[in-house]
This record gives sequence, C-alpha cells and structure tokens, in this order.
Amino acid sequence: MTTIIIPLCLAWPLVLALAVLGWPNAVIRALLPWAPLPLLVAVLLGVPQFDAAWLLPGARLGVDEISAVLIPAMTTLWLAAGLVAHHYLPPDRRRDHFFVWFLLAMTGNLVLLCALDAVLFYLGFAVMSFASYGLVVHSGSERARHAGRYYIVLVILGEISILSGLLMLGSRGEIEFVAMQAALDNGDESGNSLIMALLIVGFGIKAGLIGLHFWLPLAHPVAPAPASAVLSGAMVKAGALAWLRLFPLGESALPDWGLLLVVAGLTTAAYGVLVGLCQRESKTVLAYSSVSQMGLISMAVGLGLMFPQAWPALLAAILIYIVHHGLIKGSLFLGAGLVAHALKPLTAGLARIVLVAGALALAAGPLTGGVVAKSALAQAVGEGDGPLRIWIPNLLLVSSVLTALLMVRFLYIAWPRADVDAEPTPVGLLVPWLALAGLGLAWPWWLAEAELRQYVLALGTQWNALWPILVAAGIAAGAHALNRRTRMPAVPGWPAGDLGIALEKGVIRMGCWINDFCRQTLPHLRDGLPSIVLAMLAPSNPWPRRLKVTESYLQLWTVTASLFILLAIALAWLLVG
Repeated sequence: MTTIIIPLCLAWPLVLALAVLGWPNAVIRALLPWAPLPLLVAVLLGVPQFDAAWLLPGARLGVDEISAVLIPAMTTLWLAAGLVAHHYLPPDRRRDHFFVWFLLAMTGNLVLLCALDAVLFYLGFAVMSFASYGLVVHSGSERARHAGRYYIVLVILGEISILSGLLMLGSRGEIEFVAMQAALDNGDESGNSLIMALLIVGFGIKAGLIGLHFWLPLAHPVAPAPASAVLSGAMVKAGALAWLRLFPLGESALPDWGLLLVVAGLTTAAYGVLVGLCQRESKTVLAYSSVSQMGLISMAVGLGLMFPQAWPALLAAILIYIVHHGLIKGSLFLGAGLVAHALKPLTAGLARIVLVAGALALAAGPLTGGVVAKSALAQAVGEGDGPLRIWIPNLLLVSSVLTALLMVRFLYIAWPRADVDAEPTPVGLLVPWLALAGLGLAWPWWLAEAELRQYVLALGTQWNALWPILVAAGIAAGAHALNRRTRMPAVPGWPAGDLGIALEKGVIRMGCWINDFCRQTLPHLRDGLPSIVLAMLAPSNPWPRRLKVTESYLQLWTVTASLFILLAIALAWLLVG
C-alpha cells in the first residue's frame, strides 16, 4: 500500500517558499516557521512508504529504523529554528528571502532523511547543499561572501565526488540502499577502493572531516543564528547519514577503511578543540566544536567498518549521539545569537542557566543527555576486538575534558550581559529556544534502552562524567589566575577557516608569482592571450578583487544546481534502467 502523505509533507515547504516569493502577506509569513510540522506529525502517527517508481525504478520514500529516530529530532530542530528566525530577523523583505533559502534547504534535508534509495537521497542532499549558500551569504557583507565562496567551492567539489561514486556504484545494479551496500561489498577491490575514497571525501566535506572542514568555522559566524543552528544541528549530519546508508556496515569488515575513518575522526575531534580554543567569537567556537563532535561520529562509523559484530550497538549509539548533538548544538547557536546584545536581568539569568546546561551536556556532564550518548558509544566499543576496545573509552574521556575546556571558552565569550535598559526579548523567541534546549537534555534518555539508563545512572558512570568537567574547570581557573598574576599574553588568535585561509594565501601568492613571471619572461605572448586571461593577470586587478568578480558567477550555481541534479537523475536512470 502506498500513500502520498510523505510527498505532500515534503512539498509543503516548497509551496510556502513559492508563496512568500509571489504573494507575501501576514498569513503566509505566519505559516513559514511551521513548515516542518506536517512531516513531524505524519511520522509520529506512522505513514506507509511511497513508491516513486514513476520517477525512477526503485525510488522510494519512507521511514525505516534510522529515519524513525532522526526525523522527529531534525524536524523539531527546524521548527524551533524557524520560530526563532521569525522573531530574530527584522520583519522586512530580507526575512522573506531568508525563509526562501531556509525552506529550500529544509526540503532537501527532509527528503534525504525520508529517502530509501540513493538517487532521492542525492537529490535531497544536493538541494540542501546549494540552498544553504543563500543562508551563508544572507547578510551580504564582504565577510559573508568570502565564507560563501569557500562554501560553494567545497560543495561543488563534494558533489563531483559524490556523484562520481554513486554513479560507479549504481552501475552495478539497483539504487536501493541495501542493494548498493551489497554491490560495494561484492565488487572488485580496486573499484571499491575508488568508490570508498570518493564517498568518504564527498560526504566528509559535509561532515567536517579534517582537511575538509574549514567551511564550517567560516560559514557559522556570518550566517544568522537560526541558520547556524540547522547548519550544524541538522545539515552536517547528512554526511554521516550517507555513510550509514551506503557502507556495508554490519555485513562485512573493511578494516583498512575503518581504521582510516577512526584515525581521521579522532584527529578531527582533537584538532577542532585545539583550534577552537584560539577563537574569539562565540559562534566560531561552536563551529569548531561541531567539527570536533562530528569527528567522534566519524570515528564510530569507522569502528563499524572494522567490527561488524558490534554494529547494532554502534548504530544505536550513533543515532543517540546525532540526536543529542543536533538538538543541543542547535540550542547553543540560537543562544549565541540571543546573547549577542544585552538582555533584561531576568532574561540574562535564564540565558546563563540554559547556556551552562547546554555546555555541560555537550561535554557529557552528569545527568545530561551527553553522558547517555557517550556512554552508549563506550559500551558499543566494548563489543569490538583488539586494543581499540581499551583505548577508545579512555579517549572518549579525554575528549570530554577537551570539549569541557572548549565550552568554558564559549561561555567566557558568550556570557549574557544584563542591562535594565535593554529591549525586552520577545516571548515567541524565548519559548522555542527553551523548548529545544530542554528536549536536547531529555531526548537521549528517552532513546536509551533501560539497561543503558541503569548503566548511566550508576555511581561510577556519573563520576566518570564529573571528573573531566572538574579537570577542565581547574585548568581554566589555573590559566585565568596565572594570566592575572603574570600578565601573560592572551592565547594567540587562529584565523577561522585555518587550513582554508592558508590555502587561499598560497593560491594568491602563486597567482602573483605567475603574474610576475608572465609579465617579465613572456611579454611577447601578452597580445595573444585571451581577454579573460589578461583580466586575470592584470596588475590593476588584485586577487581579492578577482575572487570578488567570480562571486557573481558563483551565485548562478543555485540555478545550475537544478540542471545538475536533473542530469544526475537522467544518468542514473540510464545506468540502472
């Protein structure tokens, strides 16, 4: 039996986006934040699958064991972020434009969550990725456009890798996830290695894997707080979700690729904290925290590739971790936007409590949802083999210390300021933020099995959750006291985007070198070069301006992306039809 309930729920945000573009009025604007509510209600009530064979043989939308856990949490996050955005942004035409991009990105995210085949998943992933560009550059500032350039270039590189890998995999048979997992498991070794590399790199860009992560700390500080909440809380999880859908997890062991993801994940987790400690903006600190936390999720996927027998427990732990991080990090980003200005004393006191509770949860503090997520991961690792069975739980405790230090840094920067003369905060902004924070603290407890809850509530587990917080607090207090006594210089700043900024400077220097080389050694060729090359090499056109000129062309990618997606569907249909 099929039903059109899911397609209708997925189409509703698109209908609202078109409506606010063509016929903006008070009723439509009031409906915009509630766009994800129909899908949330439909999933909670239970809906049958939708057969989309008319679009592509084997295409299906539905709710399975993974999406049944993720869709309620992600739709709740989108709902809270939309309600906050309705009051957070000035009520003008720019807010309408924000919601257009917001609803397009939401549609893509919800489609990939409901997709039960690779083509619809890719369609949703691509729509979400390209539409998010509009959220990143919403302010229109030079800094936002700079971040948007990094974002769109990495998105394009990621789409090339993903599409190449999926087409190679889809050419072996069906497009359903189970069939593609079997194809990846049974194919020739050299072909599998190339596909795995393409999928790890392509989806690793969205997941913020080290070396592919630098769009995150550039995009989050410039995007409005509600956009940052869904970028970090929902959209970056799409990369990890793709790995869960496509890799033969639990079926066979791929120890080499698993070890690669474990090492890359642990390195990402540590690197995100160390660079985040050097930041001076609260949202940049949170962005590097997302990089770090996604590193732990990547590590868990790698462990699943190494130990198939531990996969059921690892999958449950990963889903709890995704839900916990998505809701808590979303609430922290919304809070960072709220406290950017002074608040009424009562509101400031409430904001301090919520931010501290969220920071403790992210550091897996006692009785929080974070300790449930990390305990589930530690228990799942115990079902594996080898030295990692001992090392990983200890490394998770170390990561709690590092995350707690990073959260101290965040609270130091974002500590709410009280002012009796401050403008009152709208109730419509506070209520969804507080509700999201509360759900982030409680939801992982609801997802946990009874045995896991008993394990978490044990005295030993609570102590293991408490002492990393105490160690981090002691280190922070000691550093603060030492700084006040010796007047040591502040922690040196590290540019947001770290590796990306270094790469940009290298490209600029190389361009200047090529410019000088052509001018000095190839003057006789200048008249024969195409005009576009002359424009690029002209000394009056410095590299920052060249990048700025390129920006106008990059903005056309939202249109090109649609054609690119249609081309991908056509190619996949030809290969598997």
